[in-house]
Amino acid sequence: MKLALRAGLAVIILASAGAGAAIGFAPFQTVMALRRLALWRGGARRVAAGPLLAYEKSTCRPGAPCRCVALVHGLGDSAMTWDKAILGLGGAAAPPKGTLLLAVDLPGTDGSAPAADYGIRAQARVLRAALETRCPEWTVAGNSLGGWISGWLAVDWPQGVRRLVLVNAAGLTDPTDLAIQAAKTLAAPTIEAMKVFSARAYAHPRAVPERAWPSVIASIRARPTREILAALKLEDVLDSRLKDVKAETVILWGEADGVLPLGFAERSRRGIPGARLVMIPACGHLPQQECPESVSRALFGPKL
Repeated sequence: MKLALRAGLAVIILASAGAGAAIGFAPFQTVMALRRLALWRGGARRVAAGPLLAYEKSTCRPGAPCRCVALVHGLGDSAMTWDKAILGLGGAAAPPKGTLLLAVDLPGTDGSAPAADYGIRAQARVLRAALETRCPEWTVAGNSLGGWISGWLAVDWPQGVRRLVLVNAAGLTDPTDLAIQAAKTLAAPTIEAMKVFSARAYAHPRAVPERAWPSVIASIRARPTREILAALKLEDVLDSRLKDVKAETVILWGEADGVLPLGFAERSRRGIPGARLVMIPACGHLPQQECPESVSRALFGPKL
């Protein structure tokens, strides 16, 4: 099991914790309700996409070209982590006309049905089943564990993944022990451990109100973190399969990430044919929250 945990485990602090702090001392539940309201007012609707729930926003017109973009969150996180990209906030460009955005909640997360198998490749199959309900071809962006899952989706469904955006993505063998240290935190989160983890995940950590931390911890424990850890297999790492990714690929990497090793970025660039690496200075493990303008350029720009 230790070897499996070392194998590029995707770990992530709840983006909602940092975002909640930006609104001051409001309770965690209030912050999340306000973010859901902002998504609704911005045109994003909560929908079922095959086996998964998602936030969907579309500016596509019948009969006109439609660019489909899928957003995949990391371990312990949720589709809410992509709200700035969906709404064009924090310096992010608004999604252009003719775009369908689908930010999915992975199995067992925030209302999506639990999975019989929480293995990485199995979750990629569930993700494919969700995306096939909307479009035949996608730009797929995944952060951390979501990047690992998205990598397998690109390997197993090359005709469906035209572009791949890996955002501080996991999925490679990790000799540094960074991943396993973070995994232990998420497997049994405590307030003090999560404070340390937050400092490692963000380039500029925001102070989270003390009274918000119990709800943050509860939300992590409500998601299938333990089940995913238990389902990790060494054969699911992508080291030897990066060469099989046929999609146009950009690798975004927040340089201040203290959760996953920086070496993952260059190894992914070398392994994926034609991949381009974009380093983001003064940015941590969650660029979609901390540096959303870089993410939106990769998602919506004419070229990667």
